[in-house]
Amino acid sequence: MRSSESLGKISPALVAAINAIEGVKKGADNPFFKSKYANLESVIEAAHGALSANGLAVMQGPGPMDGNCITLTTRLIHESGEWVETDFSLPAGKMDPQAAGSAITYARRYSLMAMLNMPAVDDDGEASMPRTTKPGEPKNPTVNVHQEGPDWWKAEGPGMSSSAAKKEGWGDTFDVWRQEIEALTTAQDWKDWCALNSTDIKALPKGWRVILREEAEHRGKELGAI
Repeated sequence: MRSSESLGKISPALVAAINAIEGVKKGADNPFFKSKYANLESVIEAAHGALSANGLAVMQGPGPMDGNCITLTTRLIHESGEWVETDFSLPAGKMDPQAAGSAITYARRYSLMAMLNMPAVDDDGEASMPRTTKPGEPKNPTVNVHQEGPDWWKAEGPGMSSSAAKKEGWGDTFDVWRQEIEALTTAQDWKDWCALNSTDIKALPKGWRVILREEAEHRGKELGAI
C-alpha cells in the first residue's frame, strides 16, 4: 500500500467513513448458484454516502497489461489532496474485451471492499433461515465429482482439446485458478470465484475441468460452501 507523504487529514476522515459504512447488500443474481452476491454497484452505493460526508472519493483504474494479467489501482483521495492506494493483479482469462472487462470489474469490487473493510451481508435473511429439504434428502447434499455426463460445472462434452487450450494460453490461467482456489478464505469468496469463472471453465478440456472441479469441491467443503 502506498500513500501521500502526509496523512494527517485523510486518516481521521477514513476512520470516520469506515466506521459509518455498513455491510454491502447482495443485490445481483448469481445464476450459477441461483443466489445473490454483492456486485460492484452495491459496493459503490454502500460506500458513497460515508465517503462523501467525510471529504473522500475513490479513483480506480487499470494499468498496462502484462501478458494476460491486469493490475488495477484503487486510490482513496481526500479533499486535502492526501491519498492512500493499493494494487490488485489478476489474470484476465481469454485475451478479449469481455474477459478483460470482467476481470477489471471483479478487481474493482474486491479492492474497494478490502480497502474499506466492507463485509457482504445477506439482504433477505437467508443466512439465519433453516434450509428445507425433501423427505429423505440429506441436509447438505454433495455431488459426485466422478460422475459421467453433465459434470459439476454443468458442461457436457469434452470441451476444447488440450492442445487448443494451451495454444490459446489457458494453461497459465489454469495454473493460476488452482492457486486461487487454494487461497479462497470464505464460502462467499468461493461462490463468487465459481460464478466469475464458470463460463470460461465450461470450455476447457474435460480433464482440466475434472481437476478444477475436484479441487474446488474440496475447498468448498472446507469453507462450508457446499
